[in-house]
Amino acid sequence: MRAGAALAMLAALSACQPRGPLPALHGIVSIDYCADQMLLGLVPRERIRAISFEAASDSAFAAPRAAGLPRLRPQLEDIAMLRPAVVVRSYGGSAKLDRQLEAMGIRVVQLGYAGTLTDVRSQMLQAGEALGAGPRAAALVKAFDAEVAAAHQGGDHAGTALYITPGDVTTGPGSLVAEVMKAAGFTPYRTRPGWGSLPIEEMVRRPPDLVFRAFFDSARYRQDYWTASRHPVVAEATRHARDVEVPGGWLSCGNWLTGHAVKALADARKDMR
Repeated sequence: MRAGAALAMLAALSACQPRGPLPALHGIVSIDYCADQMLLGLVPRERIRAISFEAASDSAFAAPRAAGLPRLRPQLEDIAMLRPAVVVRSYGGSAKLDRQLEAMGIRVVQLGYAGTLTDVRSQMLQAGEALGAGPRAAALVKAFDAEVAAAHQGGDHAGTALYITPGDVTTGPGSLVAEVMKAAGFTPYRTRPGWGSLPIEEMVRRPPDLVFRAFFDSARYRQDYWTASRHPVVAEATRHARDVEVPGGWLSCGNWLTGHAVKALADARKDMR
């Protein structure tokens, strides 16, 4: 009894003792897939404290560049323990995370949604300015513009392009993927705006000129063998179509990597002449 009371008193006294100053905030962390791409693409490695666990899903870009860097979950406790000066986020973390981090003096760089190629340019420049990487962002925008401009010079319209993912999802007008296809000289096979399932019956009647595949490189998005994209009818309907596959990371987030996808399709259009 007395021992328990003594321990309680000791704990209370310890809580009253002055504490040393917390370590200074320094460095930058990213807490989701798209934030990882932006941080790794714009900022020198020595300024990066940690990146998210989702970087492993981006096998073509983030994963090889993130080798050896600590991994972070989008949780306040994990971020506070590292005490970064800046947190880069796209969709990761809770809705109140911004306020919580800012209350600790940690600056948050929030990435927006890039639905058009114009948005892609703007987001890169804005992120570069926010992260003190303006020259690097400007260089990436210049390369992005060059890839898009070269695609526009590729000649005549090349027909329809059907976008296929492991989850049997395709897209039509109004999406960034559709903008990529149009920039390379193709018309999206899906004529309705937005996203939807593969139109298998329509594909039999009207085969696409090109099949545009993405995300088949990532275990995060890979589905089982019962997907429609592996169906024999789909294989037959696309047998004569030009096939182009790009890493999913090129289309996920709307940054300079999107220009690589435009170039890949434009190169395929040249081969189809």
